[in-house]
Amino acid sequence: MVGTLALVLVASQASAQALSYTFDSDNEGWRRADFIPSTFALTDLGPATWNAGGFIDGDDFSGWAFHLSPLLSGGYTGATSVSFDHSTQGAGGLFPMLVMTNGTEAIYREEAPAGGGAYVSYNYSLTDPSGWRYGNGVDMRAATQADINSVLAGLTRIGISADIASGVDYTRVDNVTVVPEPASMIALGAGLLAMLRRRAVAKKS
Repeated sequence: MVGTLALVLVASQASAQALSYTFDSDNEGWRRADFIPSTFALTDLGPATWNAGGFIDGDDFSGWAFHLSPLLSGGYTGATSVSFDHSTQGAGGLFPMLVMTNGTEAIYREEAPAGGGAYVSYNYSLTDPSGWRYGNGVDMRAATQADINSVLAGLTRIGISADIASGVDYTRVDNVTVVPEPASMIALGAGLLAMLRRRAVAKKS
């Protein structure tokens, strides 16, 4: 819950982007959705509920409730990791916790949260396919790096489960972050430095 929403667009060939949602003052465009595991469809159900404590939360608001990111426009092939903080009251089986989709195919991570209400921090590498699964409504299997890159290139939504336990449940989500490749951050720094130099030259003129 520290910091503010940062959406940095890096003008580079990789077109890598950094995303950070902290939910300090509102839901930052996040939505509620119903998840269909057989097709990986995430159907929008309206705005996510923001809590003044600095997070989004929800109970069982659909058949399989998910928190859903704002609509994204791809360009995340250079991303190196995705992370978020998640809490749930009830324990659950091994089911999709995180889903990232480009609209026609998805990569996802499965977890079996222990429940209890405490926050658990999840951090997944996007440069190592180990543990990632892939689905496109027909084929469901272990993901390859090519699968991950394909989804990230056209990434439109990030979904995080809000329905862990059977029956009544309550979940919270905070600090969702997608980290770009280091080269993109270097490119961003170089761009800012060049801009400052141009301003300095302009002042001297």
